[in-house]
Amino acid sequence: MQIAAIIMAGGKSSRFDFNKIEIEYQEKLLLPLGGKYLIEYVINAILATKSINKLVIAISSFTPHTKSIIKMLNLPIELIETPGAGYHSDLKFIIKKLKLGITMTVVADIPLIKPDILDEIINKYFKLNKPALTVMTDMRLFIQHGLTPTIVFPSENDQIKLIPVGINVINGDTIDQQELDQAILISEWVELIYNINTIDDYSKLKKIFENRKNESFS
Repeated sequence: MQIAAIIMAGGKSSRFDFNKIEIEYQEKLLLPLGGKYLIEYVINAILATKSINKLVIAISSFTPHTKSIIKMLNLPIELIETPGAGYHSDLKFIIKKLKLGITMTVVADIPLIKPDILDEIINKYFKLNKPALTVMTDMRLFIQHGLTPTIVFPSENDQIKLIPVGINVINGDTIDQQELDQAILISEWVELIYNINTIDDYSKLKKIFENRKNESFS
């Protein structure tokens, strides 16, 4: 079964200090990375995912240049402008406006994401048979790679600390429910822990892309 996907691309990027770098557009999703804009990696991964047949990108008044760049890409994408009232509020707005059913939401700042990872997450959603699924990872994976998470949740037994990676699947028919029976998928995919929230995150990801480029010429 194929589902829709939404890339949430309308945030303020308040944690990213643009004063420390010189770039053409002061919007996080247009940071240059390996010859492309940051958001292009996520777009390309979703468009190549077998289990997804519709891609919606949510922008807001905070991301006007992102909107323009996406339009110029001329890809099979539906753009929707949200009120920019926050992640959950904007998501609810999109799902109700477009009358979406089962939908995957993906943050736009995880450029190492791969189609097969997204396919596996969607397959897990249908196997677990719950109205919502959120993908998290063990904080120890962040520590192993020298990364600092911005949000940490204790697990049910408090034995490990879990970090949301910004990928969720939800049945749009349940979007108005106050509490959902939600499954948690604990991921071991390293690709999902490399997101860009700060200048330090951006520097680490640039090194990864530079190393890949050097390896391709060796």
